[in-house]
Amino acid sequence: MMKKALSFILTAVILLSAFTVYGEEIETPPSKTVISGVASELSAPAGKDLTINISIAPSNGGREVLLQLYNCDTKKYQTVQKLQTEDEDTAKLKVTIPKNKRKRRTGWWKIVVEKSDNAESAFVKFSVTSTNIVTKKLSSGSACIYCIEDKKLIYDKNCHKRRKQASTTKIMTATLLLESGKYNKSAKVSKKAAKTPYGYLNMKVGDRYTNKSLLYALMLPSSNSAAVSIAEGVSGSTTKFVNKMNARAKTLGLKDTHFVTPHGLDKKNHYSSAYDISLIMANIYPKSKVFRKVIASRSYSFKTQKLKLKKTVKTKDKLKDYSSRHKGGKTGYTSGAGYCFSGVYKYGGKTYVVTVLGAPNSNSRWNDMKSLYKYIDSYAATKY
Repeated sequence: MMKKALSFILTAVILLSAFTVYGEEIETPPSKTVISGVASELSAPAGKDLTINISIAPSNGGREVLLQLYNCDTKKYQTVQKLQTEDEDTAKLKVTIPKNKRKRRTGWWKIVVEKSDNAESAFVKFSVTSTNIVTKKLSSGSACIYCIEDKKLIYDKNCHKRRKQASTTKIMTATLLLESGKYNKSAKVSKKAAKTPYGYLNMKVGDRYTNKSLLYALMLPSSNSAAVSIAEGVSGSTTKFVNKMNARAKTLGLKDTHFVTPHGLDKKNHYSSAYDISLIMANIYPKSKVFRKVIASRSYSFKTQKLKLKKTVKTKDKLKDYSSRHKGGKTGYTSGAGYCFSGVYKYGGKTYVVTVLGAPNSNSRWNDMKSLYKYIDSYAATKY
């Protein structure tokens, strides 16, 4: 009986010692705080507040939440707002990024949840890119400024609207040629290529053109005959080539683009958007030295391979003398699409694609481009 009593006492002492150290109770470790619902990169028009819905767990006891903005001058985060969670297991909270704190292109923000009695402190960092810091008066129906390095849209006028894109289509045609491995080969002129409207080359059936000369003809004067010859040379037919164009559009994540031709003459179900055209340009421009050289050129002279006909093609790009930061682009016009252009502009170590679609006349197209280039000069490279 005495042994049982001693055993009971010993067990009780052991259990008690598990909860005490030198007479003090061991505290339960604080729980990890989880903040969810915040993407690492956000964007929104500069003139509007941006509201995000977040969840915080645990939230027992009502916890203080701080919204902070990084200041590049002080190199510190400064509190913009203080919020309080409800006394519940998981709190749902609306956090508003105020428009009056978003007057520059990109800001770095942080949501901080202070430590509580039963939970650790925690924070999440994220960036907010402000589009349309000022609104430009543009004649074009759609417009877009896209930063290649940051992969961010920084100006938007109906940029996701589907519309006819005219010869900006040829940026994809050039892409497939350069990705095909056939750039150093040649193509025979078919009857279809020679008779395609707005060919600008006076092609002769049976003659041969190097793909290099076809690329210059495609991008500078915007030869539709060159587009057909490239398509037939790469894929055997324009139908097969267009199928490749649409397949490539999918791999680039284009949601508002469908091709019917390799040149862009008005056809039913042939459409794109200012944003998608910008993405096509943003894909090929950084990775192809040949492409960069072609669109930067003013003219190119060559001889056809079989008939030895001398040809010179000249650019339609009217921004060549505007600024050294302008690196070239692709024009487009049809009666259905209006006047279009997608150009590349360098500023502050970054590369920007600027696209306008649906301008009412040629002058308004170039004026819109200059206005958007000035927007880049004023706002694109600024940070908090």
